[in-house]
Amino acid sequence: MRSKLSGTYQVYATLFDKYPRPIPTPVKNLRPAQETCNQCHWPREFVGDLDRTFHYFLGDQTNTPYSVRMVLKVGGGDPTHGPVGGIHWHMSIENKVEYIAADEARQKIPWVRLTDSQGGVTVFRDKAFTNDISGYEIRRMDCVDCHNRPAHRYNSPDDAVNLALSLGQIDRSLPWIKTNAVYALNRPYKTDAEAQSGIATFLGDHYADGASLRQAISAVQRIYLDNFFPGMKANWSVYPDNIGHRNWPGCFRCHDGRHTTEDGQRTIKANDCNACHNILAQGSGSELQQITVAGQKFKHPEDLYDPAFQCTDCHTGGP
Repeated sequence: MRSKLSGTYQVYATLFDKYPRPIPTPVKNLRPAQETCNQCHWPREFVGDLDRTFHYFLGDQTNTPYSVRMVLKVGGGDPTHGPVGGIHWHMSIENKVEYIAADEARQKIPWVRLTDSQGGVTVFRDKAFTNDISGYEIRRMDCVDCHNRPAHRYNSPDDAVNLALSLGQIDRSLPWIKTNAVYALNRPYKTDAEAQSGIATFLGDHYADGASLRQAISAVQRIYLDNFFPGMKANWSVYPDNIGHRNWPGCFRCHDGRHTTEDGQRTIKANDCNACHNILAQGSGSELQQITVAGQKFKHPEDLYDPAFQCTDCHTGGP
């Protein structure tokens, strides 16, 4: 009965067109993961390490493939089922991680408090943030602070085109197709029909007609229909995805090198690639066969990498 009553406003909003576009994520109203997700997704499970390969394509004339194979240190958070460590250390039942967010989307986290198993308390804060936390909600970190898009995900144009290229849905022999496909997806369209026509026209102007072009147009149009909803003003740029740190700050909301203790003696680890994963191999062709079990230093394919920067300083998911 309570659920039915709470839905009456949604009926009213739909009938009289009173809902916002895009619809905001109701992060303030979310129940703790311990009361929802954890009822089925067993929090005591020890996951360990996972071997994953991520496929990318550069925005150059030949759409050069560039893959990164890594071991993700997922680990676990319950000492009775495995060693406590890895990414899931944040969910350790013996430690409590709390934070405050300076924005509704929880993308800016200036203050973090860690209570360890012995009851010791350590506070980390951004250097630009004062110790006055009055007026802020202190939230205990749980699953959805990272797994905030477990369903209804919107793939960014860059990620979606990478996937289509790796699956052969878009012919990589088409010059600059990675760049042109991403650009075509990011142009402003008012309707799905306008987008379908615009994508076909834009790509048709850049390549000779043929089977490869028609296949590419079809793939890019499908990407748009799956991830862009112009009527609702909804796409990847509206809804942050906190897993990782490539298109959104994600991990670097706290692991940015700017969160330190008041005495400056401790800092939350930043830009330490090996803290959460080890890169086994990277590059293309024979380079991917050169596996280094101990891990390799990250090598940016265009020699632009600087540890002082975050991925999101350049990568936005779009052009």
